[in-house]
Amino acid sequence: MSKPSIECQYFEHVPEHSVAACRECRYAVWPDQIEGHLQKQHKVSYKEAEAVGQQVRSWAGLVQYPSELEVPTGAPKPVRQLPVYTDGMLCQFDSSCCYYVARSKEAIRKHWRKDHQGWSAGKKRGRPSRTRQKSVQAHMDKGYRLVHCQRLFSSRHGSQYFEVQAPSQDGEGPEIVPVDGAAAWARVGEQMAKAWADIEKRAQTTIQEGERDEVNPWLERTQWLPYLVGMERPDLLACIEEPVAEPDARQEQQAEPVEAAIWAAMDGLARFSQASIIDRIGVFIRLEAIRTEMHQTRFQPLQPYMDKNAIVKHTRPWQQMLMFFARTQKEHGWKSPKYRFTRRQREAWEVLIEQAKRSIEGDEEDEAEDMDEEREELDEEMMDDIDEAIEVAEEEPGQGEGPEPKKLSKIQKACLEFCIALLNHRITRREYDSPLDSATINSIRSLS
Repeated sequence: MSKPSIECQYFEHVPEHSVAACRECRYAVWPDQIEGHLQKQHKVSYKEAEAVGQQVRSWAGLVQYPSELEVPTGAPKPVRQLPVYTDGMLCQFDSSCCYYVARSKEAIRKHWRKDHQGWSAGKKRGRPSRTRQKSVQAHMDKGYRLVHCQRLFSSRHGSQYFEVQAPSQDGEGPEIVPVDGAAAWARVGEQMAKAWADIEKRAQTTIQEGERDEVNPWLERTQWLPYLVGMERPDLLACIEEPVAEPDARQEQQAEPVEAAIWAAMDGLARFSQASIIDRIGVFIRLEAIRTEMHQTRFQPLQPYMDKNAIVKHTRPWQQMLMFFARTQKEHGWKSPKYRFTRRQREAWEVLIEQAKRSIEGDEEDEAEDMDEEREELDEEMMDDIDEAIEVAEEEPGQGEGPEPKKLSKIQKACLEFCIALLNHRITRREYDSPLDSATINSIRSLS
């Protein structure tokens, strides 16, 4: 037996009304909203949802716009792909031209007030007497008639109910939704359970403010909770995930070529630094590099990592911090930590993004171009000293057995300059005024 086409796994054509109905949700979806529906309701990857949308939109005679849709009237046969409700209330105020159907008394009353010149079953104010209550109830009973009903769409245009004939008893027609007391209470119970599950899930995923008497000196010192309160853990963790340049159909992660180029550049920069320590940089430069304070005197020079796995482990936090900046600098719909670049950091970041885009387009081969404009804000004296030390080291015999490292590419230089700009941030008030501290929180929490 042949496998159904990809679009038929999710949608079914309803030719009598020229719409596409979702097989699982059992309501129609507009052609231009298919990708969003599949991604939100069924967690389908963007690439697969796009393929389904293209196939569905190619169906002949499909209604494309709400203005083209005609809501059925006159009690047609029920649509097989849609559920049938037995608690429909058909307006009887003007049965010759009014086909409004509601499923609650409040909705039918609202319709009477709005579309029938403010007509209401009970116009007098105050608490009604028993006689008047019976009169009002009789008046309401005459104002509508119980019918079977369906609707095409779940919301907005086309979501109004319409009367249909009672389904046949042979079991081949559409499913009838039970509305008796037991079923109604069961449905209420399911909705309450779902709502409570959503509340519990939100409490687990949303970062809450800690109690004042909570014994946690580390959190008290770092002030993580006040800074991240109200933010969603999944969003924070997703913003530092490794990007992909070309995802396949099985992945839900969208392609991020610029972010992937920056991620790879940081990895290459770390490996270049590792090779430089082994083969190029002398002991005095490594003694300066390992100092964390200006007045500090260290007697053990900076040592290379022992193996490749250690390089990956120690590089990943820097890669995650760069992803934090890349994804929060773009427009996004989730709440993210607030930070602000300095002028130097902003310029270095813009250069990094520009070089990442050029590397994607294949402009990375020309390594001989002058880098003066991108390096204006760097400490020229420091860079000259490092360049001179590298040149001297190149003239001396190699200190390691590994291959001589290649020169830094433009994007790797831009990545290095941005990292230096982050580290050279002068804090005058709060720690989290520094973008580096904001990004460090997320990379650390991802490891916990």
